[in-house]
Amino acid sequence: MMVNVQNARLTIGRDIADHCIHPYIFGHFIEDIDDHMPAMLAYPLTNMDFEEEDHNLDGVSGPWYPLNFGKHTQYALEPPARFHSGHSQKIRIFNKDRCASGIGQRMQVDGSIPYAVRMYVRATRELNAVHLKLVDRANGDMLGELELEVNSHSWKEVTGRITASRSCAAAELQVWAVPLPPAAWADSTSTGVIWFDHISLLPEGQTGLLKREVFEMAKALNGGILRLGGNYISLYHWEEFVGPVYLRPNYVNEAWEQAGQVHKYFGTDEFVDLCRQLAAEPQICVNMGTGTAEEAARWVEYCNGDASTPMGALRASHGHPEPYRVKYWEVGNEMYGPWQAGVCSAETYAQQFLTFAAAMKAKDPSIVLLGCGTARDSLVPGWNRIVLETAGHAMDFITLHIYQGQNFFPIDAATPGSDRFKAIAAFSETARYLFEEIESIIQGREDLRHLKIAVTEWNTMYFPNPDMPNNHTLEAAVANACMLNEMIRQSHLVQIANFSDLVNGWVGGCIRVGDHYERMKKPGWSGKNDVIFGTATYHLLRLYANRNLHRVVQTRTQSGTFHAGPCKLPMECDSLPNVDTVACISETGDLLTVFVVNRTLEPTELVCDLGAWKPKEEVLLHTLTGEHYERYNTVFEPSLITAEAQRVRIDGSVWTYELRPHSVYVLEVPLQQSS
Repeated sequence: MMVNVQNARLTIGRDIADHCIHPYIFGHFIEDIDDHMPAMLAYPLTNMDFEEEDHNLDGVSGPWYPLNFGKHTQYALEPPARFHSGHSQKIRIFNKDRCASGIGQRMQVDGSIPYAVRMYVRATRELNAVHLKLVDRANGDMLGELELEVNSHSWKEVTGRITASRSCAAAELQVWAVPLPPAAWADSTSTGVIWFDHISLLPEGQTGLLKREVFEMAKALNGGILRLGGNYISLYHWEEFVGPVYLRPNYVNEAWEQAGQVHKYFGTDEFVDLCRQLAAEPQICVNMGTGTAEEAARWVEYCNGDASTPMGALRASHGHPEPYRVKYWEVGNEMYGPWQAGVCSAETYAQQFLTFAAAMKAKDPSIVLLGCGTARDSLVPGWNRIVLETAGHAMDFITLHIYQGQNFFPIDAATPGSDRFKAIAAFSETARYLFEEIESIIQGREDLRHLKIAVTEWNTMYFPNPDMPNNHTLEAAVANACMLNEMIRQSHLVQIANFSDLVNGWVGGCIRVGDHYERMKKPGWSGKNDVIFGTATYHLLRLYANRNLHRVVQTRTQSGTFHAGPCKLPMECDSLPNVDTVACISETGDLLTVFVVNRTLEPTELVCDLGAWKPKEEVLLHTLTGEHYERYNTVFEPSLITAEAQRVRIDGSVWTYELRPHSVYVLEVPLQQSS
């Protein structure tokens, strides 16, 4: 079969931009949504505080279930009371059964590390111990056990350590209440009652509360900045989620249907700690939806005030005497959207922003404030202009959330794949149109020219998201490479960007834990739910963020063109270049990095002219490619698509290479230094 090979020429010029590329454009984003927190955090159990209702009508909370050998044992959820904020799980054992009873939960266990066990428990005198067992559900093998003494009718923290003899993806934690011998009971009708308010296992050696592999993969992304935000933040009251975790209340995650509880084990202190361990700047989005300016100001003081301030003293009492010095604060999340708690008009948002800004700056004048812009002007026509003209002078950044796909092109599951690919690959042009629209507003007024853009959420988005795994395909990675190229090209204006999401989550986290990317299937369907891997976009983001970039270098690209199809934005889409490129120089001037994306479904012969520079003969070529644009990594093939590197030689000052279809290349060219 004859293959149609396209031709392209890339010329690297000598002109260098006078602005620097900000490392925060490679940032990331976490949100308490769907399975993001459970997938990210190291806790192997869910519903550790019995927050969930008795869905199975067996007297036991959520994913827990009863274990007992007696027909009279009674299970019930008790309502909140002093010293515990949500349900407690009650088990009542009758002496006439003369047997133990308990609760269990399915989990996966790692046999290479011990687990720290923590329980909040109280019991009547007939029950004096709790026996924990780790069991292989498939064959009943005992993997590990621990007995803990229970000797108080008042709530008490009980701790221990348990280790599994081997790893097991289909294990079960059994928690048995151990009664005294029958003879020690007063009579045959006596009962023993035990209450659990919290049961957790946490692997020792975890970092930032994250699963070990997740932390290592997140660290390798070199993101620079990490955002805490999303829809849930409009219903999030930060003061409920600081201090001792067992005193934090249980909150339903109101932002998302069937999302369960807000994960109270990951509040402000834990978020900042994770950022520090990832060497990332913390970026916090404050609650404008159901919160107040005073609440946001207290949050600033909690993070940045010294111990002599009320909130700084509160932070110090929680074991953190030194201020966190959180610099970047985003005021409200997507306040233009009808899906957002507290949705408002542009005029209302602008006035509220000014109120929030004054209160927050009064606590710390050095903070940087991000105001809420929109990439979907059709939702609220004129939003960006109204917000900027009213409140832009008090902002440092205007934010955009850009999800390339159905938001901007009329594509769906019925769209032919090649047509959909062209629309998704036009990410550069979509972003450029949106950036230039904002720039035209801020350049039109002297009091706005200080503003920069923060793309605080971005990714591809397919169809009625997210029932299909398209966001993890090579196609998505190619489109996301175009977005990164555009943000580098526009780095005079774009200085912060947060890829959405970091782990699992709504639109398709770049790090995947288990098999939940197949949303139409029940998690665990593969039998490999313990596999943690990176998507094609994970490898792309890691590739870009770990390069030595300082300033943009002028380039000129000549190639064939394609038509991206009808667009919902008033932009030209009929002659887009097949090859998307950008080049950068290192701070020391000795390394040229060239990014090349072949966003066609055909091979392309590229001639790269480096004659304006003095390249060394041997260069390093990184490649991200695959056999088909719809291929993606899975628990069965976690490394199907990864970035590979090879040493290649160039002929004088010209590099000639055949680009594979739907592929991304990064060429690192060492330069000879002038004598």
